[in-house]
Amino acid sequence: MALTQPWYGLAVLVVLAAVGIAAWFWPGRRRSAAGALPLAGAARIRALPRFAELAKAQLRWLVIESCCLAVAGAGVALLAARPVSASTVSEERSNRDIVLCLDVSGSMSQVDRAVINSFTDLAANLDGERIGFVLFDASAVTIFPLTDDAAYIQQHLRETAEALGGSQLAGTRVGDLGSSLIGDGLASCLQRFDRTDAQRSRTVVLATDNQVGGTPLFSVEQAAARAVKGGVLVFGIVPSDNSVIATDDLTAHLRPTGGDVMLLGPEPDLSSITRAVEAQQRAVMTGRARSQSVPLVWPGAALALLGLAGASLSHRRRVAS
Repeated sequence: MALTQPWYGLAVLVVLAAVGIAAWFWPGRRRSAAGALPLAGAARIRALPRFAELAKAQLRWLVIESCCLAVAGAGVALLAARPVSASTVSEERSNRDIVLCLDVSGSMSQVDRAVINSFTDLAANLDGERIGFVLFDASAVTIFPLTDDAAYIQQHLRETAEALGGSQLAGTRVGDLGSSLIGDGLASCLQRFDRTDAQRSRTVVLATDNQVGGTPLFSVEQAAARAVKGGVLVFGIVPSDNSVIATDDLTAHLRPTGGDVMLLGPEPDLSSITRAVEAQQRAVMTGRARSQSVPLVWPGAALALLGLAGASLSHRRRVAS
């Protein structure tokens, strides 16, 4: 605990002490004692055991009352000194950027829905994460850039899930290079990461069957090499009935990034996707240490209230005795 205004507290103590001394030596108090009527046989009364007992009780309660008033005064002085709880806080935050990179060719609609549903749930509990969303087939289209706006993420994920399996998704069939261009799609997703000079954990969740239907500008191997260079982990999700050759080829290219490939069955376990991504290490950014002060009102208030309550009780007992 630290005092931000110690001189104010000291000033209150000086004032209270001056008031107490003035009250003790107040002239009216002496005149009252001097003007008391004489009582015959007062010495005999003071010699009685009961009188001595009552006098001791009066003195005892007067001392307790004075001590309680002193405690209340100390509480008021402490409040005036404005105590705070000072601590040093290191600005550490978990930072993870995740780009959902979905192949929206016809054979992937079921897997895409499972991934979208899983990340719709994940978006409700973001803690330092940002999520971006990219769809690709012959070309890539960004549904939304990296953001931590949970409501915005969930809204667009639901809208995309409803659109899957229906009409062609706008922006995914631009050009005449073919369809399901996996390498181009992955390369486009890697470009969605911003703040390249910041220390952040970057992950791409790539849902694809790795069945290329055209001539891409980038092969999966080339795109994966870019991910390795950029420190991006690529986690692949493929249908459980996918071609063994295509799955093994994708696995071989993604493992150098630090990621792996997961098979998703006809009845997908949505939680497994979330757990797999959450298991990836978060990058922790450590900012400059800063001082944090929290006002401490309760110690002074507690002393003041306790002292006043004790003084009031002592005064009543003293008068009653």
